[in-house]
Amino acid sequence: MTDGIERTPPDLLHFISMEENQLLVSLVRMKDIFAAVSQIEGLYSAAMTYKSVKPDDFVVFQLLTFTHYQFLFSMACQMRCHLSEAFGAARAGIDAALIAAYIIRDRAAQTAYAKREKPFDNFARHLGNLIKDGKELPHPLMPVLIDQQKKISAFAVHGDVGSFVHRANRSDEGGQTMMTFEYFQFSRNDDERKVHTLTLFHTFVMVLDVFADFLVTEQKVVPLEWKEQLHRLGGKIERHARQLREALGKSAGDAAAAPAE
Repeated sequence: MTDGIERTPPDLLHFISMEENQLLVSLVRMKDIFAAVSQIEGLYSAAMTYKSVKPDDFVVFQLLTFTHYQFLFSMACQMRCHLSEAFGAARAGIDAALIAAYIIRDRAAQTAYAKREKPFDNFARHLGNLIKDGKELPHPLMPVLIDQQKKISAFAVHGDVGSFVHRANRSDEGGQTMMTFEYFQFSRNDDERKVHTLTLFHTFVMVLDVFADFLVTEQKVVPLEWKEQLHRLGGKIERHARQLREALGKSAGDAAAAPAE
């Protein structure tokens, strides 16, 4: 424990003002990658056009709509420098996609889902057991999404210490130790901020891909070109993120090798 004081938190109007300021900053500094937002939104819009839905398909479309909401909420949070909340929304989107994959494979399972019965009473454990036993999962992207979900859960969900320790900040001011809880999470530079945003983009592209065969082949809501466009976008996002990560790694290495002044 340290002897310190806690800064007075911002009031509501100040908080809203800071949020809107960060939104404007994001629009300027990340305009080169925000074209992907429109592309992902366009893919969602095409998949969610008005359609008569059979009772057995209703839950899947509801889960798709839920992931769309989480995509929009995630972007709204990220543009306002609420990184933890942005990834928390991505985790919820992954949850919905994993459930949808299971129900798409076994439509009768939606009854158990509605009643929160096995396997949905502890779905994460059920999927973990399938992986541990080497059994086939309903969709090939599920292992990747499960791994991403675990990484997100380590810092962006619940009240565990990992959910807020990265927000804590300690500084010395006037001989006193100042302990603060950061309401906003700022990246070290623009490239790091872009990597976080591209990671969110790629997560939701994978989430949409879980629904792709259902939408294209089974429901015929969208043409095959929709899936091809989704895959091209995913590849482009992944390449851009990899380039930025490599640049960030090189910058960190150069800084470490630089002589101290």
